[in-house]
Amino acid sequence: MAGTQNSNAGLGLWRVLPLIGAVVLAIGLIGQVPLLTLLGAVVALVGVIGLSAARRKQR
Repeated sequence: MAGTQNSNAGLGLWRVLPLIGAVVLAIGLIGQVPLLTLLGAVVALVGVIGLSAARRKQR
């Protein structure tokens, strides 16, 4: 069965990206660093959009 693929193979990065964004967002908020807060929010948002697009593509 060398030709079969895992159905969740492409979702790994998209699942981790919102978590990384949330951690950077929290660090920016706690440390009162606006640039980190903005960067974390953008990364988390891109991760959520990418995850939803990847899930739709699988269907």
